[in-house]
Amino acid sequence: MHPVAKRQRLEVLIGILGFFTVMAFVAAVVEVFRGDPGVTPALVLLGCLVLSGLAITARNRMR
Repeated sequence: MHPVAKRQRLEVLIGILGFFTVMAFVAAVVEVFRGDPGVTPALVLLGCLVLSGLAITARNRMR
């Protein structure tokens, strides 16, 4: 695969993961303010953050 195409796909992936990370963050904050904090929203947020970090690291390595 061409390096430019691979970088573009990583950037699209980062955008998608960023969106879901923000949504998971909002869901976790809403759970806390409702007074019923759960483990599931926190784990989903953690997973999104880890995947976003890995995608950003992979993009930075392509430079």
